[in-house]
Amino acid sequence: MTGPVTRRHALVIAPQCAELEVLDELDVVAQDLYRALTDEWTGACRPSPVSGSSPLHGASVSQALVEGVLREAASAAAADQAVLMVALIGHGIISGRNPTLFLMAGDSRRDVTGSAVNVGEIFTRTLETPGLPGVILLVDTCHAGGGLPDLRAFDGGVRRGAADFAMLTGVSAAQTAHGLAFSRGISRVLTEGIVGAGELLHPTTVLRAVRDAVPGQDARHVSYEGARFGRPLWLARNASHRLGGSALGPRATAELRRALEPLGGMSLLPEPVSGADALRRLHAGLLQAREHDDSATLAWALRVVHGTLDGVRTVDFLSAWPGERPLTSERLRRALWLAVGRPAAPLPGSAGTALLTDAVEYLRLHAPGDAEARNARLAHFVAALAVDDGLTAQHPQLRAWATSIGVRVELDEAFDALGRRGTEARLRLVVSLHAAVADQWPETLEAWLLDRGEVFAHEGRFACPPTQQGVERELERAVRWASTEARKIGVRPRSVDIAASAALLLRWRPELTSFGELLGFRYNVLLRWSERLCPPQHLWWINDSARDRLEQITAWGAGQAPVDWLGEQDMARADELKERLGRGEFDRAVALAHRPPRFEQLMETLLAYAPIVLWPGVEDCTREGFQASLDKFWHLLPAEFCEAYRCSWRRKAPGQPDGREQLAQWRTIWHDAEWLDFCDWFGQYTVTGENAS
Repeated sequence: MTGPVTRRHALVIAPQCAELEVLDELDVVAQDLYRALTDEWTGACRPSPVSGSSPLHGASVSQALVEGVLREAASAAAADQAVLMVALIGHGIISGRNPTLFLMAGDSRRDVTGSAVNVGEIFTRTLETPGLPGVILLVDTCHAGGGLPDLRAFDGGVRRGAADFAMLTGVSAAQTAHGLAFSRGISRVLTEGIVGAGELLHPTTVLRAVRDAVPGQDARHVSYEGARFGRPLWLARNASHRLGGSALGPRATAELRRALEPLGGMSLLPEPVSGADALRRLHAGLLQAREHDDSATLAWALRVVHGTLDGVRTVDFLSAWPGERPLTSERLRRALWLAVGRPAAPLPGSAGTALLTDAVEYLRLHAPGDAEARNARLAHFVAALAVDDGLTAQHPQLRAWATSIGVRVELDEAFDALGRRGTEARLRLVVSLHAAVADQWPETLEAWLLDRGEVFAHEGRFACPPTQQGVERELERAVRWASTEARKIGVRPRSVDIAASAALLLRWRPELTSFGELLGFRYNVLLRWSERLCPPQHLWWINDSARDRLEQITAWGAGQAPVDWLGEQDMARADELKERLGRGEFDRAVALAHRPPRFEQLMETLLAYAPIVLWPGVEDCTREGFQASLDKFWHLLPAEFCEAYRCSWRRKAPGQPDGREQLAQWRTIWHDAEWLDFCDWFGQYTVTGENAS
């Protein structure tokens, strides 16, 4: 049985020094690490009261701010009897015969150590804070090992060493760091966990895992156990830990522990914890206890055990799935995305059997709403898997599972909702401007109405003046034609795919085409690169390559969106960027930090290699905010861009930010598997037409 969880405060500080080279993605890396540390189930830290609910990052983080915040954070942690966990990320320099690390703040000057933060000195003082039980320090800078506090002075100081200390650094005092790799590695290890490492991850265990995850950097660990009693410092809960080999995942284990602790702890749970049987026995025992104790504590424990039992029953049912197709990680993620909609917390990043358990527990513990709403989402999750396998709501094993956890009505409603969703997504209109010459407007539009990916109707006679106004007028006619054709089968098209050259897509927003109302108000308007319809000889490989990259993107999992960012340096040399793309260096979606010079030529290069390209639509876009929105809405993209645009058009005054306000400032050209299927058909259709003539 594990003892009570120590109180913990987290503080992430990531200054961007104005005098030194800009650290690409510093804000994103800081946010990822902060999210891992403050996640209730992994880092298990509360945000330090002095930093609000986000990391301190950017050029505005001055030397005085860093030093003041560290003092206040130590005092706040001491008052709460909490271990203080601090991460320092940024530029570091060393000075003196005994290398001393200085963290470069936003206002630090290159050659003036007095303008930077003396890391070792300030943490020597931090450890002397009365009542502070311990400090965990993560340092990701060049020469990070030079930030070690004077532990000998602390041992003989005012507190006589009455605190614990652990320090993990990306490199030694004599080494340089690269690409913020240490912070990325820590985030990855905390998010994914370490198989077989137990419930809690201690610094030494994390160090070894990070060394494996970040080859080429010599990470270090120093620890000091002071004159105090209690458990040793631990860095995080292990996201891969399973209680006693049972069907319980880490989230359910933690919730169960919290509920049972006031009643005597996990010793109440019969051993071995092999699944539903142990939980049923525990539930029966708590029901008996309620005859003599009707306290709120016992009532809460009963609800938690009952919910945990529902989760285990669901995992057991899915482990013996009645469908003919295997439950792959990709299928589980897709069903989870359909069930959860817009997530309030990052989706689980696990895979395989662990993902099966984590998905169920996520829906039970992190999905918004009360228990009834969460059960409905659990039913939707199972229904999505069933529909994907061709099972009906009346399948005997589905009905038995739904009865066992009390969601028969919710299961029927989920099947109905999925049926309506399938009908609404059935028709797509494709309008192509591929007849355009170079970057000019075309004289003809061609349109296809697709029914579940198959061509239902075709019209190739939308002649127009070669101007934007002329094209938009014929685009309206194409939409009207598609609506007329769709009425023959009683279904309305909801999506319009616009295929055009890179040059036209960069300067034209077809969703703003107006015919009384905006085209994008009624339809999801998606941009496609027309070159993929019938690639020229030297680009014959691009659609096969796009399928491979889409598979990698899909396999990325959840958590951080699978996006490779291109900064100013990446885009400075087009020939060099093309070589890097050809080597597969950027194998995910590609996002541009800003609009570069010669944008059209660069975009054509990117579109040949990347199935998904994102770029800022306005001048003041911020990569940090956009990355957070991508992480939140990735499973709903690209359609969520269309919803974000609609929200921006409707909203008269800013409401509560939800992340879509960031999406609305960006644009994308997105090629999914459905579009590549159409491109394959188009190539055959073109060849057949040529042969026929």
